[in-house]
Amino acid sequence: MYQLGAKWKLWELQNVFQKEVNSITLRGYSKESPVSLPADFYAFEKRLSVERIASKYCPTRRDVYFEIKRGIKQKLVNKTWGQTAGYLIEEYCRGLLEYFYQLAKNPEDLHYQRIQELVNEYSQSFWTTHARKIQDLRKKASNSEETPERLFFLLQQTAKYELVLLGADYEFSQNSGLGFAPLIDSIPIRFDPETLTIAPDEHLGLGKTTTPDFIIMSPMPVMGDLKSGISLKSFHLNTIAGFALAYESQHKVNIDFGVIYFFETHSKQMNFAQSYVFVIDDLLRKQFLSTRDQLYKLLQNDDDPPLADAKDYETYCLFCKYHAKCYPEE
Repeated sequence: MYQLGAKWKLWELQNVFQKEVNSITLRGYSKESPVSLPADFYAFEKRLSVERIASKYCPTRRDVYFEIKRGIKQKLVNKTWGQTAGYLIEEYCRGLLEYFYQLAKNPEDLHYQRIQELVNEYSQSFWTTHARKIQDLRKKASNSEETPERLFFLLQQTAKYELVLLGADYEFSQNSGLGFAPLIDSIPIRFDPETLTIAPDEHLGLGKTTTPDFIIMSPMPVMGDLKSGISLKSFHLNTIAGFALAYESQHKVNIDFGVIYFFETHSKQMNFAQSYVFVIDDLLRKQFLSTRDQLYKLLQNDDDPPLADAKDYETYCLFCKYHAKCYPEE
């Protein structure tokens, strides 16, 4: 993730994508249709979060209907290897950022030897704290690519790579004649909940608060999210669009770009996490807003949504927390 902070000044995104940015019309601060929630849906008292709207884990949205409309709460008991690994990856990355942010108070902490020490210290602590989850991951492993040791090796290498890039950027950007400048002031990324929490305007029809994983603040605000899995999904981009609309509605500031920091869980190669940068154009915004309206319409219906098609069973249904509700005979 820090590689974005290091490279951002080199990317003239607004110049490269000026046409696409200028064509954006659906801003979160607009109270016109289709940005505002249609009046017909205001009667539904519960407000949905950005993640709930965008994250499509069931093709017919039965999971959201059961939880929100019917109040049926279910926990995912038997998680797959990928689900368990995804949880550990995202916890590791978020925790590492907070850990390093607290420790990196001066440029000396950016030398490679110290970065190695910091990453190793954090990793050992994480391994101990999450021992039960790691043991669960080990039990679910079906081949050598799924061992906890391999996963954490990749995570550690990614962490070192990211932090070394940050150090290089700091060294190149400092003018020794200007005196000491704290490293922490040079990091243009917010990831602490206190500064990330967004309170969207009521007209969007969203929950009272929503929180993205990070926001790059300089030279322009860029909305970010941390994801893991087999591959990047289209709804991951829709989540970013929702966060952007929410931020715009509160701060009246345009958010033109999004970034997804994605860690692939089933790669057979030794790879680093990838950063996907994109324009949050009107197409993405329309997709999020349309999904929002469709979901509120669904929740006003008294009939359960249909089961997913048979072709989607293994992809969506087999490991869903509502599987027993949908397929009680199995």
